Amino acid sequence: MKIILLLVAIILIFVLICILFLLIAKRQNNKKTEMDVLSFLKENPSKASLFMIKNGMEKISYNSEVKMPLASTAKVIIAIEFARQVAAKILDEQELVPLEELNKFYIPGSDGNAHHNWIKSIRANHKEVQGKITLLDITHGMLAYSSNANTEFLMAKMGLDKINENIMKLSLSSHDKIFPFSSAGFMSPYIQETENIGFKESIQKISEMSYEEYMKKSIEIHQILNRDQGIECIQKWNTRQNYVRKLQVLESRKLPRSTTKEYAYLMKLIHKGELVPSTINPYLKMLIQRQVDNSKLIEFGNKGGSTISVLTEALYCTDREGNDIQLAMFIQDDSGVDHIWLKQKLDLFFYKLLTDTAFQEEVRSKLSYDKGRN
Repeated sequence: MKIILLLVAIILIFVLICILFLLIAKRQNNKKTEMDVLSFLKENPSKASLFMIKNGMEKISYNSEVKMPLASTAKVIIAIEFARQVAAKILDEQELVPLEELNKFYIPGSDGNAHHNWIKSIRANHKEVQGKITLLDITHGMLAYSSNANTEFLMAKMGLDKINENIMKLSLSSHDKIFPFSSAGFMSPYIQETENIGFKESIQKISEMSYEEYMKKSIEIHQILNRDQGIECIQKWNTRQNYVRKLQVLESRKLPRSTTKEYAYLMKLIHKGELVPSTINPYLKMLIQRQVDNSKLIEFGNKGGSTISVLTEALYCTDREGNDIQLAMFIQDDSGVDHIWLKQKLDLFFYKLLTDTAFQEEVRSKLSYDKGRN
């Protein structure tokens, strides 16, 4: 009995110590500022990339030609194809789609409530018509709320080949092909089932897959979800085992990649309405542009992304003095040590960088050793 009580006491002490350390860490993280983000970038060149254009000229280049995972920022390419097809009258942006079609691709617990929050917004704004949503609202939900279900629906609707043709049309030479990366979240249970192997073996198998093989199997999973039995597969595959950190970090490494230089210039094309054909620009601007709630900016558009180990952002803005800025920043931190506080403080860093010329010069000075040649 004494031994049991002693073990319980030790466990309680350990738990209390852990809670204390977490509280201290949270307090320290809350005190961090944009300068801490800058210090992270400077001290972790293997984990970060930044490229900024101001008034058409390169302002900051830091590891800007290193390919890194895009996470949901890749959805910009999907939005470009949507704008192309709408402009070409292939799609009607007001076409009504039953919510059930989106639910085929909805994986509960996998998207940080992005899809659920979008649905709430749609209903609060009375945009649902007898259980149906317009294609335009679906695409807006993909960008503004980062709904993965909407993303995969649009992939099925427009065709992956057509989406990936934009990579060539835009001369994005460092950009990987896009695949159904939400469906890829079921890679482990899918190959466990189809190849009759265990969880640990599936992780090893995934780590050894080439990009083409991983993409091919992701498409297979996507096609299964798009069929009638897809909901049953989601219920069967969406287990706690699928959210093990080691697996999620591995899946993040397998995401489509590009460079901050490519995405900053891509945002410049969108910002200045220079995409070809010109008829697609109004649609795309409408989807990517966000409401501006401060006195220093008059125009702002963006698309970010995040996973358990990746943070990405591509944006543009115009300030009240008429300065145009486009930038992209990618971070990949497999350790996860800095992930939480960085996610909380990136908006602070970006706002300072966009609106404070002195801070722009400080960032350029501290990150000046790199000129995009790695």
